[in-house]
Order: sequence, then C-alpha cells, then structure tokens
Amino acid sequence: MTDPNAEVELLAERDGLNRYPVAFLQNLIDNGEGWMSESALGQAVVQALEDGTCVLGTAAHRDYHGRVIPARGDVEPGAKGSLEYANRLRAERGEPLLVEAGDGTVRESGGAGGGF
Repeated sequence: MTDPNAEVELLAERDGLNRYPVAFLQNLIDNGEGWMSESALGQAVVQALEDGTCVLGTAAHRDYHGRVIPARGDVEPGAKGSLEYANRLRAERGEPLLVEAGDGTVRESGGAGGGF
C-alpha cells in the first residue's frame, strides 16, 4: 500500500529546509486533518504552532487521541496558537508577519490572495 503522505514528505525533504510548505501546514490545521496523524506530518503541524510558523484554525478539532484542539479564538492573545504569539516569534526571526482576513484565513503580510 502506498503512503498518501509520502509524496508530501519527499517534497519537504527537497525544499532545502527539511520542512513542509507553510500553506500546506496551515491548511491541515484549518481543516483538522493535521491533528489526525501521528506521523512526521502530525509532528510538523505541532512544531509549526510551537515555532509560530502557523496559527490555530478558526474552528476547534479533535486529535488522533480524541483530545480537543482549540480554535484560535479560544486561546488568549499571546498564547501558543494565537496570531500574536506567531507574529512575535516571526518578528524575532525577521519573517513576514501573519495577517487575518475577515473570513478568518491567515496569510503572510505582503502576500497576494487569501493564502500563503
């Protein structure tokens, strides 16, 4: 059987940074699919929140073990998973800040469209 994440994991290895594309990870967080994996992909989603690469989605989800993952609006400003937390870490690294559109989607400032 073919691993459905194998191609994405291969692309992550090839991007020169050994990480998944930010837009891909944010999409997995937003739609809840990222919480259903215990593989390297699931670990990458957790790390993306830890290091401020991504933020929590607009809706709460359950993880692989049935634990609730809160929505972005359920955490305090400045807490892990919030826009403020991510932007503080991004500013420290000199990366573009994240901005939230009216529909709750998040993109890097200076980017075009509704995604990363």
